[in-house]
Amino acid sequence: MKMQRSIMIAIAGMAATFFGCRQAEPVKDFEKFQYDYSIEQLHGEFSENMMAKARNDLNELNEANRTGKFRGTLESIDTHETPDWYLDAKLCIFYDWGPYSIAGYGEKGWSRARYPDWYLARMYHEYQDDHRLAWGEDFQRDDFLPLFTAENFNAREIVDLVKMSGARYIVPFNKHHDGFCLWDSKYTRRDAVDMFPGRDLTAELVEECEKAGIYHGFYFSVEEYEYPMIDEEDELYIRYWSSSLAPDNAGVVDEAGEIRGAFSGELHNRMLSGKIPVRDFIDEYIVPQAKDFIDRYDPDILWFDGEWHRPATYYKTPDIVAYFYNRAAGRKEVVSNDRLGIGTREAHGDFYTSETDEVVERMDDPWEENRSMSESYGYNHTDSLENYLSADELIQMLVRIVAKGGNLNLMVNPDGTGKIPQIQVDLLRELGSWLEINGEAIYGTRPYEKICDNTQLGQPVWYTMSKDSAYAYAIVFDWPRSETFICSGVNIVWETEVYLLGYDKPLQWVDTGRKSWGMSARIPEEMIGNPEARPCKHAWVLKFEYDKRNEFGN
Repeated sequence: MKMQRSIMIAIAGMAATFFGCRQAEPVKDFEKFQYDYSIEQLHGEFSENMMAKARNDLNELNEANRTGKFRGTLESIDTHETPDWYLDAKLCIFYDWGPYSIAGYGEKGWSRARYPDWYLARMYHEYQDDHRLAWGEDFQRDDFLPLFTAENFNAREIVDLVKMSGARYIVPFNKHHDGFCLWDSKYTRRDAVDMFPGRDLTAELVEECEKAGIYHGFYFSVEEYEYPMIDEEDELYIRYWSSSLAPDNAGVVDEAGEIRGAFSGELHNRMLSGKIPVRDFIDEYIVPQAKDFIDRYDPDILWFDGEWHRPATYYKTPDIVAYFYNRAAGRKEVVSNDRLGIGTREAHGDFYTSETDEVVERMDDPWEENRSMSESYGYNHTDSLENYLSADELIQMLVRIVAKGGNLNLMVNPDGTGKIPQIQVDLLRELGSWLEINGEAIYGTRPYEKICDNTQLGQPVWYTMSKDSAYAYAIVFDWPRSETFICSGVNIVWETEVYLLGYDKPLQWVDTGRKSWGMSARIPEEMIGNPEARPCKHAWVLKFEYDKRNEFGN
């Protein structure tokens, strides 16, 4: 690792500063971070070589798309089929972690969620006063980088946690909007190998995923808050993602809405260290960087983000997706999300991505709910028990999402050292224990003819169905107050058996209606009034043979 690492010990204590404590004293005793190469030096020594590599990678990508099944258009990639493994998996761990996790703070904004993973932008805008109070008047973005130690990041333990939770795939935040890469990228020096912690964190995690048979994804922001660019006179300027992230004197310069601002070595060498200037942000940086990752780490999932200001044709995401598909053809089945450009969500890609606001109706197309166990996307010092889901709520959320045909992309938010909050570990353990008994009603299922209903006493019941339509599952959130499970939506083959998952004897049952089908199944005698005898906690599953031809219904 080629850099200066001399940082005063006093800086480590800053990571414990909580924004809830408004009277915190500014931290003054720290040494400013300075990378080995300034942005001006990177421009002079590395830009031309990197842009030449980019042209080569872009040519390779275009050639693969010219000769492969898929072309770099939305129409072409829309012909790709979402693989069964993704539809069957149902649960993912969304590993939201990066240098922003050091600050660990986010206020609630326009949605119900908080976004600590946006801190490295908001410290210069709406969080500016709080940032100065907690970290000091002159503490800049890149002064966080030496604190990104990853001392508690252990890829094997992470994969063990994924398996324990019952998740079948993981999507780590390989590059968020600040541009710091968790892999050894050849298109930047702003990565975990060239900077801190001096390790290829992605390679470590991919190796363990492949050993364990866990699908792994590539989260990749197609935008960055700021990026150093080269103009027609070979001078540097700053490209801003949007006007809200740019200073007042920056201006719109083209029809794509790119915002230009003046380059300041004094400021930007403390904000954008390691970013190598280019002339074309998309062709010489975004597209070749994504291709390089795909070539080196062979992900199973492409998970784009940051696309909402400009069209897919601008970001050339269809070209990246087509390359991803063509490269995987004949080897394995892969999947890409819908965040390709403005207007593409729920219209293109292999699955739709919902965020915080859970889909309320069954969707015919594949979809995924992205949700934290707390209110926060990224580690948040201010999270408390009050804003975390309970184990009941977490399991019920998974059931609701699966019943409506979706997957749950469940966020895990480690701190800057890589340590996962114990409450998240405990919740994942509870979830995994429940799935160990009831996973048959979750994995590999499809929506039933009815999403949900209530028992006669108003207790919620949700339904799923095996993908061959042979069996269906009634998932009861509240243990009955009576001695029976009453599920009015059950369409069952007459004189077949009903089972409570986790209990190996069939239950006695009768039909419950004259005008419509339903079922009343008797609770085993040993479980009446004895919670310890129940097969699990949180929710209970009745398995029945589905009358898919409705031969026995009215």
